Amino acid sequence: MTRLAPTTVETGPRVSRAFVVRLGLAYLGLYSAVLSVALVTLALRIEDVDPEHKETSLAVAAGLGALVALFANPLAGRLSDRTTSRWGRRRPWLVCGVLGGAVGLAVVVLVPSIPAITAGWCLAQLSFNASIAALAATVPEHVPLAQRGTVSGVMGFSQRLAVPVGMGAAALFSAGPAGFLVPAAAAIGCVSLFALPLKDSPAPAELRPFSAKEFFGSFWTDPRSHPDFGWVWLTRFLTYFASVAPVPYLAYYLGSRVGIADGSVAVTVALLTTLNYTLSAVTAALCGWLSDRLNRRKVFVTAAAVFLAAGLVLLAVSTTLPPVYLAQTLLGIGSGFYFAVDMALATEVLPSSDDVGKDLGVINSADVLPQSIGPALAPLLLAVGSGGNYPALYLFTMAVGLLAAVTVTRIRTVR
Repeated sequence: MTRLAPTTVETGPRVSRAFVVRLGLAYLGLYSAVLSVALVTLALRIEDVDPEHKETSLAVAAGLGALVALFANPLAGRLSDRTTSRWGRRRPWLVCGVLGGAVGLAVVVLVPSIPAITAGWCLAQLSFNASIAALAATVPEHVPLAQRGTVSGVMGFSQRLAVPVGMGAAALFSAGPAGFLVPAAAAIGCVSLFALPLKDSPAPAELRPFSAKEFFGSFWTDPRSHPDFGWVWLTRFLTYFASVAPVPYLAYYLGSRVGIADGSVAVTVALLTTLNYTLSAVTAALCGWLSDRLNRRKVFVTAAAVFLAAGLVLLAVSTTLPPVYLAQTLLGIGSGFYFAVDMALATEVLPSSDDVGKDLGVINSADVLPQSIGPALAPLLLAVGSGGNYPALYLFTMAVGLLAAVTVTRIRTVR
């Protein structure tokens, strides 16, 4: 395994099970709050306020929110690296981030104006992602290498479980105030359980203030000097693209290619999504533990690429529903393989222990970009030929995902 800078934890005492559980709950709370809104309730709220222009209004709000999320992670991570508060460097961002996210969701649900809804959603994305950045930075600072796989698996479990949990919360509370405020309150509770007992030290007082040029210049990490960091970023981007790019079009695919009746599409999508993400969560938890036992990370990424490719090929050739269920099973297991070691792999190639938050924030941008690029490319692929070309969409996505099996082999300092 790679050697990190001396101030990160390599061989220190193992963290307790309580620490791991609290970390997993914090991840679950944060991602559930974000995803319940992003997947369902934001669209319902916009439809209530602006039914005539709901598609355009949703595109603007969601697009600006995604753009804010892209930059929030590394910016908040960098600032937390330099935070000298007596409460530590991560805890202020954990707590203030989740509180700010709750305020943003309150604005979304309480102010009946599209500009206010958009601003509130951007504030929620900014704040929740700041909290996520600080939460991720606690892993290399507290968890020894021998436990990174297990902890990564728990984080993957929580992140994947957040999708069915978030969708369930959205279905239960719909677009009313509870649909926004209950997930926000749950996130506050989960993050507080982790942040309050956290033994968090502030940044060293002797660090000199940096200029604006130094601050923004620090986000570039030269891949020639730190090649493994670059390969991990690219591997993550490719795998996330294969996992998330086709998801928004599943309902259209079921209706036009598989022939599911309009009245049954929503239920079928819910069943397929629940199957995929539940299998992914369970696989992540089990394989994270296994990766520590085997002292291996890269083999799980390779397995993920193969399973994702198989599932995407099956979607490309299927015209009936049973193979689609099998495809979602393969996709769920494949993404679980990757999420089992995702965070462990990232924390083992960090260029410097002084910039943990910033570097992990840069790594996290690799999972935000596919969520923007995928929907932009999909219409072009679907338009190939006579239109509705779902095989082109899924086969292209499969090819992108398979590249991760190649890029992961270029990582030299992690087994």
